[in-house]
Amino acid sequence: MDERLAKLLELDAPSGFEKPVCDFLEKELSRFGKVWRDAMGNLYARIGEGEKSVLLASHMDEVGFMVQHVYPNGFLKFTPLGGWDERILPDMEVKLLGKKEVYGVISTKPPHITSDVERNQPIKMDELFIDTGLNQAELESLDISTGTPITPSSTLRVNGSIVKAKALDDRAGCYALLRVAEELKSTRKSVYLVATVQEELGLRGARVAASNVKANFALAVEATVAADQPGLAEEKRPSTMGGGAVLTAMDRSLVANQELLFLLKEVAKKRGISTQIKKPSYGGTDAGELQFAGIPSGVVSIPCRYIHSANSMCNLHDVDQVVKLLLAFIEEF
Repeated sequence: MDERLAKLLELDAPSGFEKPVCDFLEKELSRFGKVWRDAMGNLYARIGEGEKSVLLASHMDEVGFMVQHVYPNGFLKFTPLGGWDERILPDMEVKLLGKKEVYGVISTKPPHITSDVERNQPIKMDELFIDTGLNQAELESLDISTGTPITPSSTLRVNGSIVKAKALDDRAGCYALLRVAEELKSTRKSVYLVATVQEELGLRGARVAASNVKANFALAVEATVAADQPGLAEEKRPSTMGGGAVLTAMDRSLVANQELLFLLKEVAKKRGISTQIKKPSYGGTDAGELQFAGIPSGVVSIPCRYIHSANSMCNLHDVDQVVKLLLAFIEEF
């Protein structure tokens, strides 16, 4: 596996704390074109000086948490940064990003002392705590207090072309932008590669980026839901891992520009690139904000299982198809 993807997946950057990823991408992208940041923290790279232009956007942030309160005995209440499924939180190992990394576990009342009624009810996030084993004074000495960011703790694993890691949403998209920059080499068009912040908190970085770059087309390069496990009806599966690049017709944030969607389909067909259409209405992306700037917008995604968890999964062949499609589109639009 490419070491750059491994590095992106291992960096910790919950929403609002994207600097480690931004620093890494800035160093990598500066080899290919002009690079700059805005006051919000978005990173921009421009390749080419042509009249025709396209904006490709991937977000740097991952879902995480923030410390809400520290009790004297060291237990921590926390609040989410981005969307979480409460069912998967108990027993999750997490990393608190203080002066040094401190590991803890999301804890709840032991089952041995719960009632039958409690055991049959879903656990709510406000019933959960993080336990590091340290007390309040020890945590404060490590600069861990209200406002400290938290990420899931996960081990990167590779099984052939399959990658299991945290933060594939959307470091896989950021990696695709690096690949595009590297393989594009030269172009008669203007290609803006934008790494955005705070997507998981409501597409905030894209709102700023859309006012800073004017382009003929914009594409959010994302990781999207691949719910292709047993027991789920085909019509309810947004996408399939291993099925190629995912094109969005509609989601909760936009209806894709029809000219752009048609061009993507035609280019993919012409070049023999594997694509699939995402089942409508699930999720939202930075394209939802980019369209409000008057830029015809769409989404090209990498299908990933278990996004917004500590252990998401993707197929590197799908990443390759996304990169090929983006390069072909830049060449032909």
